[in-house]
Amino acid sequence: MSKVTAKYQFTIPVNVRKELGIIPGTEVDIAKEGQKYVIVVDPIETVKRKWRGKFRGGLTTMEYMDEVRGKVN
Repeated sequence: MSKVTAKYQFTIPVNVRKELGIIPGTEVDIAKEGQKYVIVVDPIETVKRKWRGKFRGGLTTMEYMDEVRGKVN
């Protein structure tokens, strides 16, 4: 069990960090699920994985956005 510091921080146990792949710089979120709060590891990366490969045809995401919105100078 972790203890909350005066700055409202706590340490994630080593076994949990390893299992979730948490390293320095990893973004995490805390979400409520029913009566529990859960750690969500890098929710943005999850969204990126979902959309990865959707812009095939040689365009990067930025090139696609420029094409759709028009290039911003």
